[in-house]
Amino acid sequence: MPTVKRPPGRRRGGVTVDDVVAAATDIVDRDGVDALTIRRVAEACGLSPMGLYRHVRDKDDLLDRVVDAVVGPGLQDLQASGPWDQQVADLFRYLRRLFLDHPGVAALCVLRPTPVLGVARFYARILAALAEGGFTGTDAVHAFDTLLMFMFGSVLWEIPRTTTDPRERLVAVAIGDEAATQIIERATELSRRDPTEYFEAGLNTILDGLRASRRR
Repeated sequence: MPTVKRPPGRRRGGVTVDDVVAAATDIVDRDGVDALTIRRVAEACGLSPMGLYRHVRDKDDLLDRVVDAVVGPGLQDLQASGPWDQQVADLFRYLRRLFLDHPGVAALCVLRPTPVLGVARFYARILAALAEGGFTGTDAVHAFDTLLMFMFGSVLWEIPRTTTDPRERLVAVAIGDEAATQIIERATELSRRDPTEYFEAGLNTILDGLRASRRR
């Protein structure tokens, strides 16, 4: 898993703000948002809880910094060019890979608003690409939200999946149930779905719909 970069920050007693954010990111990704406490981050940084408050205002400030540290830096270097739909696809592919590397941060972005610069810049790039495709006003926002919700749904669905897929158990449960014949008929496909392949299929379906809406 890529680690959060630690650019030079203000030092207080040998610990920087960036050290605090990196420690918090590690906790969120490893153990989930609920595991993040000021005390636990302070212990990871060798600080007292009160000492941590000299670096961040409160837990909400820390969570915002975690999201910004994960989303912001890589987006600055991402070169998405070409037609509008290619730009949109490249940006959402990048964000999907990023959140799969940082599953706790993905969940964090869904659970609470994240009004940080990195997120704002991502929104701006997507909306700019959609504008090139002729989407403005409410149409642009609807298109953006559809793509965003699909991407997060795909990531959150994929994160807990392991080699023992619950879908195989679902097929086993459906055997013999007359109301579940469609599951049995699609048992092979349901048991062998590749997450990346299905993300691409869903993304292309949405983009096909958006392209078609511009031709009407």
